Amino acid sequence: MQSDIEIYANHMADVRTRIYLVRSLLAPEAAAVIPQFALIETVLLQLRKALELIAFASLTANKDAYKDAYPTFADEWNAKRILQKVEQLNPDFYPMACEAPKEVAPGHKHFDRPADGFMTRDEFITLYQAASEVLHTRNPFTTKGPVINTGYSVVEWVSRIQRLLSWHRVGLIGGSIWIVKVPDVGDVEAWPAGEKTDVL
Repeated sequence: MQSDIEIYANHMADVRTRIYLVRSLLAPEAAAVIPQFALIETVLLQLRKALELIAFASLTANKDAYKDAYPTFADEWNAKRILQKVEQLNPDFYPMACEAPKEVAPGHKHFDRPADGFMTRDEFITLYQAASEVLHTRNPFTTKGPVINTGYSVVEWVSRIQRLLSWHRVGLIGGSIWIVKVPDVGDVEAWPAGEKTDVL
């Protein structure tokens, strides 16, 4: 049976796969053979799936407390609600983007935090809601306009998700943290941070 941290790392690898798929769909070759409406729907569906994986990973990192507070946690499916419930239990749950570590002394690493360029928690909700709108056929009697405002271009969303996750810290209930590395290629690494890790 996999440990919680291994499940978390696997979810991050799955997010990366979804992001790679989105990037491939943005290539001119894809636009030449896929109708535009299908391309848009597929891209937003993959982004929504990536967000769901991030939400489920956050649930995994805080599984025991979540399970105690919400006995039906195994039936959860809505990423927005998962985030809201996890946040009630652990306000420090959302991934914190980090720079690559710097060794400040033998065996001591420090992680700076980027000022911007990563997907914030509020932006997560914005993209999740926008992406969810394409899952259903448009009601012909709706008074809503046909354009879905995603806030950023797909290219920018991909960049912001990757920036959030490439190096990040996960806060667990009780104050423990995990450090996670999601490289462009290769294994996703995740490990509990010890006393010698300094994350600001």
